[in-house]
Amino acid sequence: MASNRSRRSLAAVLTALSLVLAAFVTGAATAGPAGATSVEDTFTAKLNYARHSRGIPRLTVRSSLVTVARAQAHRMADRNTLYHNPNLTTDVTNWRWVGENVGYGPDALTVHVAFMQSAPHRANILDRDYTEVGIGAVVVNGRVWVAEVFRRPMRITTSSVATFSHTLRQGSTGAAVKRVQGRLNLRQTGYYGTYTRSAVSRFQKAQGWTGRGNVGPKTWSRLF
Repeated sequence: MASNRSRRSLAAVLTALSLVLAAFVTGAATAGPAGATSVEDTFTAKLNYARHSRGIPRLTVRSSLVTVARAQAHRMADRNTLYHNPNLTTDVTNWRWVGENVGYGPDALTVHVAFMQSAPHRANILDRDYTEVGIGAVVVNGRVWVAEVFRRPMRITTSSVATFSHTLRQGSTGAAVKRVQGRLNLRQTGYYGTYTRSAVSRFQKAQGWTGRGNVGPKTWSRLF
């Protein structure tokens, strides 16, 4: 199996080492799209249960992402080869962050467990930045091939900026600081210290900005 993640703002892709799922011996869910197969529904249910049980919002299933995922699952099955969609960042539109998990195995549960036991794949499934998903699966000769496509849309509502008009800087405290720390995977102390300032600066530089380390409306809207 393999995982892939792209961020338009960060211009980075994370690709996990390939694993052959056959080597693994080892709820509430968002409804799938109309026409979803039982295998796809299983992946959606397990994925969203994993998020919900950890207090992470469930992902909304989008038919456009399902279409992309199904096409990749069929391509892998046809070629009997596990690989990432090389056109993921163009096949998926309106993305701010996008990622992909691909894998195969004897059944959906085995593949999902393998995903959760692999840090890069689990990171995609549990990523708080993603808000949408599309899952495509095909069964050929008793083997399940699956592609999971994750997305956070590019378009940002003006309400996000409108509700944040001040600036967080070193020494700031409060709930807004905790929210920034949580988004950057920092310990949520609620105090804007040097560690938080450095993390914000790195994030800003990844956007191509100066990176002063303060959070104003522009940085806030990009974070959320």
